[in-house]
Amino acid sequence: MDKLRLVLVGVEGAINLGMIARLADNFAVDELYLVKPTASIDEAFEYAARSAGRLRDAVIVESLGDALRGVSLSICTSALASKEDMLRMPVSPSEAALIASRTPGVVALVMGRESVGLTREEISMCTLLSTIEASPHYPVLNLANATAIMLYELYKVRGKPHYDLEPVDPKIIGLVEAYGRALARHVLNDERKVNDVGLALRRITAKSVMYKREVECLLLLLSKTCRRLGECRVEVPPNMQSWD
Repeated sequence: MDKLRLVLVGVEGAINLGMIARLADNFAVDELYLVKPTASIDEAFEYAARSAGRLRDAVIVESLGDALRGVSLSICTSALASKEDMLRMPVSPSEAALIASRTPGVVALVMGRESVGLTREEISMCTLLSTIEASPHYPVLNLANATAIMLYELYKVRGKPHYDLEPVDPKIIGLVEAYGRALARHVLNDERKVNDVGLALRRITAKSVMYKREVECLLLLLSKTCRRLGECRVEVPPNMQSWD
């Protein structure tokens, strides 16, 4: 993780926004992005204290897609987890942080609205979903509190040396997902299941730390199978065409 980008989607409360600006300084966040904020930024300055500069420097964008440009790994959060819904199968904050520590480039932490969190479409745009374990009687945390927990976990792993094994390049993750979707469409008639397969392969690959040759073998199998079935719609990067 070379840079940490904090993305707040549709933040609604000025108090939360001001407190999160302070957290960004507490935990050495490099970039703060606000996606269509509805909170009053002027009012948030009152709660930001010495971190008012964070709000002045925040990048305001119109969509989550804009906020995720140039990101290698994105971690979104939700209070809702599920063992049945592929989209809502989470990793813990510490697991997410460990994966982030292995990932070069920009890592984004995406936090949702106070009222409704992130939409399913927004969650699907992120690489991983993380859920903070809390009492089942009241599992929903305040936005600023949840942000503090996630940032603390990410802060703990920053600066630690990368593992000997390499994290999977985001472009390769995209290729594995695309090939997986193409193969799934060949054998499944349910588009929802196709999407689940693609999402599962994306997350499995993103969580992995592999030797380069292991990644090459996985991609080789998927790409050759797609081409044999006439389902290949994905171009392999030039540096990998020698073994494809």
